[in-house]
Amino acid sequence: MLPKTLYAYIWRATRGGQIRICLLTALVAPMAVAPLELQRRIVDDALTSRNLVQLLTLGAAYAAVVLIQNGLKYALNMIKGRTLEDVTRDLRRRILDRLQPAAPGPGRMPSPEIDEGTTLSILAAEAEDVGGFASESFAVPLLQIGTMTFVIAYLTWVEPLIAVMAFAIYLPQAVLVPRVQSTINRLARQRTTLVRRLGHHAIGRDDDRHGTAAARFRHALHLVERAYATRIRIYYRKYALTLLGNVLDAAGPILVLVVGGYLVIRGETEISTLVVFISGFQRLAGPWDELINFYRSSSNARIAYRLVADAIGPTLPNR
Repeated sequence: MLPKTLYAYIWRATRGGQIRICLLTALVAPMAVAPLELQRRIVDDALTSRNLVQLLTLGAAYAAVVLIQNGLKYALNMIKGRTLEDVTRDLRRRILDRLQPAAPGPGRMPSPEIDEGTTLSILAAEAEDVGGFASESFAVPLLQIGTMTFVIAYLTWVEPLIAVMAFAIYLPQAVLVPRVQSTINRLARQRTTLVRRLGHHAIGRDDDRHGTAAARFRHALHLVERAYATRIRIYYRKYALTLLGNVLDAAGPILVLVVGGYLVIRGETEISTLVVFISGFQRLAGPWDELINFYRSSSNARIAYRLVADAIGPTLPNR
């Protein structure tokens, strides 16, 4: 039996991998601020003083940080990839096990009857959806939230006024994304149900109910059109969120240049501060977009896991 919740299942199936992922993530996240500080040092110290030795030293340090970061990310991605495949394999084994006739015995739960369409859907798509999310279920929020926390703290330390004004542009997404995603989830569940009904129809499960071949054909076309319309409704909402995110990503550097330029003209900050902030916003935009995508993926994965769990059989209670 599968655990009741997605995270309970992920932790049970991949506990060792998730611990390694969290440890590597804890090393990667703080390193996001090192390039920002090195950029500022190069502009403020090495270039201002025309010190070639200091410039080369800071440049070498920058290169070392980049190599270490990417080496850690490579190891992290390899562990995540293995975790994905472990979960996908486990779910496929479970569904195949349910398809085998089982001899009755004490404590043995009878296998639920699973139709061909549902079986193909789980083996081909839904197991992949759950596995893909499992590989990032702990790593993405830990890495991206950690990265944003360190970058925000650093930028606030460098210039609090620019930091506070610029970070406010992300508030609209924080408010809108959960609400719009809730609607997308409802539509996704409807579409999955429609596609499964279409699969049942295609393999002849609905012959008796829909009678003649012409009637069955019309019903199949109706299901196709409903699935299409539902997917289009999802796209409208999904890409509207993407549009909002892209606009806000572009608004950050603009705000930095305007507000920061005003402070530079008044002699209240340095040009290097603007360079650091523009680079910092690039480092914030990536993690923020990753968190938005993670929220969407978690919603989709929960739907897929619920469908898999319902098909396989009873779930274990939470502990």
